[in-house]
Amino acid sequence: MHYGNAVSGAQRFARPDLEERFMRTLMKSNGIKMFGLRRIGKSTLRQYAIEQFQSAGTPYAFFNGEGLNSLSDFLAGWLGAMPNRKDFLAKTLDVVGKSPAKNVLDALTNGTPFEETSLEAYWQIVAQAIGRANKEGTPPILIIDEFSTFMHNLINKHGAEKADRLLASMREWRGVGVRMLLTGSIGMKALSRQHGLNSEHLNDLQPFPVPELTEEEAREFVRQATDSAGWTTEHTNEFLKQSGVFYPCFLVKGLLEVGNKAEPADFAKIFSERVRPHMHADFFNQFDRRFKAYSGLAANRREELLLPAMKAVMAVESCRGENLPCAAAFDRIDLMEAMEMLVEDGFVDFTEDADYERHWKAGSRLAKNWWKRSGLA
Repeated sequence: MHYGNAVSGAQRFARPDLEERFMRTLMKSNGIKMFGLRRIGKSTLRQYAIEQFQSAGTPYAFFNGEGLNSLSDFLAGWLGAMPNRKDFLAKTLDVVGKSPAKNVLDALTNGTPFEETSLEAYWQIVAQAIGRANKEGTPPILIIDEFSTFMHNLINKHGAEKADRLLASMREWRGVGVRMLLTGSIGMKALSRQHGLNSEHLNDLQPFPVPELTEEEAREFVRQATDSAGWTTEHTNEFLKQSGVFYPCFLVKGLLEVGNKAEPADFAKIFSERVRPHMHADFFNQFDRRFKAYSGLAANRREELLLPAMKAVMAVESCRGENLPCAAAFDRIDLMEAMEMLVEDGFVDFTEDADYERHWKAGSRLAKNWWKRSGLA
C-alpha cells in the first residue's frame, strides 16, 4: 500500500480498461486535459503514461508547473526537460537567425538572467521558432503537472493577456504535432471565465475525468492489499461499508488505520475517529475553496446561475438537462458553460442518451455529502 504521491510500477493497482482508454485517448488526439480534485488518481495515471513512454522509447518532456509564474519559467521548464535538448535548441536558434530574439533564447538555454519584458516583446518570434523546430521530426510529448496552478500564478503576476498568449501558442504547437498532457487541481473552465481567457484555446484537448473504483474493483483492491490469513469476506464487506468512498486514497487510508488485527466490529469506530475526519476534511476543503472561487465570476454567476443548478441536481438522483433552471439574465449557453465548470471541479457529472439529452447527477458520493453539509441547500 502506498499513500500520498503518484503510485508507480508494481505498487500501482492496475485498472486495465481505464489505463487503455487513457493511452488511446492521449495518442489518438492532440492530447488530454485532466483538471479536477486532488487525490483522485490523476498523478498515478500520468505516471502510468510516462512508464509506457519509457518502455516504448517514446520521447516526452515532463515538468511541474506548480511553482512557476512567468513565460520564461514555462520555456525553461520545457526546454530543460527536452530529451533531445541540444539538437532542438540548435534548430530553434537556426530558425530565429540574427533576430534580437536570439539573445532571449540564448539566455534561457544558458540559465543567465534577462528581463522578462524582452521575452514578452519577442514572444511571437520565439513561439513561431519553437513551432517550426518541433515540426521537424517527431516532437516529444509535453506533459505538465499543475498546469492550471501555473496559469493562475502567471495571471496574478503578469496579467491575463500573457496567459492568453501562451494558450494560443500552445494550440499552434499542437497544430504542428506537439501532443500534450495537461493536469491540474484548479479548474481551467472557471479560471478562464473569471479572467476572460479564450477557453477555445484548450478545446482541441480531450477531457479525461478519473472515476472512483467500482465496487468490484474496490473489492479486488482490498484483496490485493490484505494478504493476512485472518482477513475474511466479512472483513471486506464491513470495510467497504464503512469506507463508502472508493477512491484508492480512501481505501489505503482505511487499510492503514485498520491494520492487521482489527475485527469487523471495530471498523465503525476506527473509520469514525481516524479515517473520515481526515479524509472528509481534505476533500470538503477542496469543494469549499472551489465554490468560494466562483464568487470572482462576473454578473453574479455564482448565486444566479451555478447555485440554482447545483440545487436542482443535488435534490434528485438524476436531473434532465431541460429541468435545469436558468435565470432570465442568462441563456442556455451560459448555463452549459457553468455546468462544465461544475463538472471540472467535481461537483456534478452527467450521462447523455441517444436523443442527446443530458442527465445530471452529483459528481460523487463525496460531492453529495459536501452539499448536505454546506448549508447551501
